[in-house]
Amino acid sequence: MISARLLVDPPLRAAENMARDEAILKFRHIPTLRFYRWAKPTLSLGWFQQAEGLPLKDVKKRGGEAVRRPTGGKAILHENELTYSLCAPESGALGRGPRLAMQLIHETFAKELAAQCGISCSIRGTTSLKSDIPGSHWCFEDSSPMDLICKGRKLLGSAARRRNGWVLFHGSLVVSPPRETPDIAGTGKSPDTFALSNALSQAFGLSFSHGEWEREELEEAQTLALRYCDSTHLFRR
Repeated sequence: MISARLLVDPPLRAAENMARDEAILKFRHIPTLRFYRWAKPTLSLGWFQQAEGLPLKDVKKRGGEAVRRPTGGKAILHENELTYSLCAPESGALGRGPRLAMQLIHETFAKELAAQCGISCSIRGTTSLKSDIPGSHWCFEDSSPMDLICKGRKLLGSAARRRNGWVLFHGSLVVSPPRETPDIAGTGKSPDTFALSNALSQAFGLSFSHGEWEREELEEAQTLALRYCDSTHLFRR
């Protein structure tokens, strides 16, 4: 197995969460699996998504934040969930393209969630979902064949960004649905991140062990966070 790093961060502000993931992809020191949460309810937009039609003001009124992700997809309300990022070279099990790698990530989550939370999950495939709403701006109301589903509703969605032979995957695992998308699935309880990391180790041949942030990663994240805080970045076209 290839040595890899596991990072489990405390809840952070939106800009810092996104900046830290981008810093990992920029420096590419070591394959890294990161689990994190959000200090405030956060509406995140996909990299190419426009802000129009999203309840940015409503989220901010209830003490939340808004940020643009470095990965694609539609909007997500991050609140009671577990977010993961996986950054590694596109080789081995990650070398068959983002689509198949994403499928393997979701299948691994499905098996582990069945063991930990007692819920039955599967890859959506061609199944029609109760949580899908045509024309919705929300990621969890617009599923794709690779998404993980539970009881006919979307539970986990992921997106990817590639750079110099490495790939960064982002994914949001819902524990309980936020008020903005109440009809999506949830695990009902938070999964154990160490057990999840062990399952992903076996799936991808990456031996994850608890690690530390490199100083230059944190310094770069501080700089990048300024951009993620900038409203011109949020509302860019």
